Amino acid sequence: MFVRSIALILLLFIHDAFCHNNKNILRGIQSSLLSMYIPSKPFTCLDGTISIPFEFVNDDYCDCRDGSDEPGTSACPNGQFFCENKGYVGITIPSHFVGDGVCDCCDGSDEYENEIICNNTCFELAKKTNEERERRRLLHEQGVAKKNEMIAKAGSIRIERKNRLEELEEQLKRLETDLNEKEELKRQAEEPETAHKDKHQKAWEEERAIRELARRDEQMQDMFNDLDTNQDKLVSIKELQVHTELDNDKENDFTDEEVKTILGADSVTLDEFNSTVFEQISNSYQKITQSVTNEQVSTTESNKATPEPSTEEDHGISDEEKREHSVDDDAHDKNDMDDNLDDIDTKDDIDQPTSLDHTKHVHDDTAPDFDDETKKFIQIADQARNDFKDAEKKVRDVKKEIEDLQKRAEMNLGEHDEFSIMYDQCYDYEEREYTYRVCMFKSAVQIPKGGGSEVTIGYWESWGSEPNKYSVMKYTNGVSCWNGPSRSLTIHLRCGIENRAIDVREPTKCEYAMIFETPAVCDENIGAKLSHQDTHTEF
Repeated sequence: MFVRSIALILLLFIHDAFCHNNKNILRGIQSSLLSMYIPSKPFTCLDGTISIPFEFVNDDYCDCRDGSDEPGTSACPNGQFFCENKGYVGITIPSHFVGDGVCDCCDGSDEYENEIICNNTCFELAKKTNEERERRRLLHEQGVAKKNEMIAKAGSIRIERKNRLEELEEQLKRLETDLNEKEELKRQAEEPETAHKDKHQKAWEEERAIRELARRDEQMQDMFNDLDTNQDKLVSIKELQVHTELDNDKENDFTDEEVKTILGADSVTLDEFNSTVFEQISNSYQKITQSVTNEQVSTTESNKATPEPSTEEDHGISDEEKREHSVDDDAHDKNDMDDNLDDIDTKDDIDQPTSLDHTKHVHDDTAPDFDDETKKFIQIADQARNDFKDAEKKVRDVKKEIEDLQKRAEMNLGEHDEFSIMYDQCYDYEEREYTYRVCMFKSAVQIPKGGGSEVTIGYWESWGSEPNKYSVMKYTNGVSCWNGPSRSLTIHLRCGIENRAIDVREPTKCEYAMIFETPAVCDENIGAKLSHQDTHTEF
């Protein structure tokens, strides 16, 4: 019994000594802050509010408002625990993660009070981190080499562009001089051409006037003869009165007074008709259409009404068959009468003259072809005009090329013109439903794979903002979405050894985001930093 009591006392002594030693171990403190935790001195909270005896540090009770007295326990809700993670990267975690049964530190130091065993994974993490760091270093190293090639090509492009601009400006001077000469030759060639054309046109107009006058006289004579039904060389009121189409007042009869107003007298001679009447009635006048005579209609009706006598062949035919024959005969007679009427109407239509306007239209003449001399001048002028147009096109094309080169020269294509070789180049990204195509510094479109028209999702606007402005490209003012904003595209550039789009998303309606890899954004400083980076650097 005594031995057991001694053993128990010894065990309690060892436990107290162990706990005392554990308590004195400073846990969860960054090396840069160790000078603030001196066991021989009172501890001052890191926010400077109060000082406490050092034995209050890590006693599992929160004395400081900022939780700095409990770096190694979970007592303070706002406390921070530092994982040293030897061989890897030290990190800071919320102190309430300490002792929660989950290994948050790769060295397992956050679970020092628990029986749980945390495997030290710092070496494996360090290995992976170093591999990733090396991969990124090589990527930037290779990318920077390609970027330097792009910058060198940009320099060549600038020189070529400068030389080309100088060449085009000299060429433009020569072309403008040639254009002025061609314009003068055209003017000289068009003068005799115009004179001969005007002469030809004047002669034709005079000839046509004579023809029109003769045609008018002929029509006037025909109209007078048609109206002079009694052939007494006069057109009287009664002769004109039958032409009711000349009556302006359609509601009443064509009275003697109305006819006399047109004639100006009871009757007119040919000369009087020509000078006073013809122009009044020429556009409305029509010959009287010959109608079907009463005799013709009566004869047709009589033939239709009178039955033919029965013959011997009718004997033995049933009433029903007779009725069928009767219907057929009636239809045949009706068709015969319609044919007669059609013949009469057709003849009348052929003989019936139309109004003067229509007659003029029918008899309008086409101007005769130009004579050989005029054709020769036209041919010379055409050649001069063609030469001028060709010279004008050359000037226009050169001006357009100069404008494009100047616009490109003024465009911001990177700090060292590294994006110069990408200017106007197009790159595609394929996904399930669409092909996205971006043409650098121009526009971006969305092309449906199932057919249909492409949709512009933005036009080049600008780079991003500082400090990394050349890592973002903005395309705006695309086609408006239905019930939404205008489409836009933001391109996020990241280092790569070739120019390619690797992803497109639509995080917000009608606002697209693309990830684009290019050597143009690879940074030699990042490569150098990665190659010398200390594996213990705290993130």
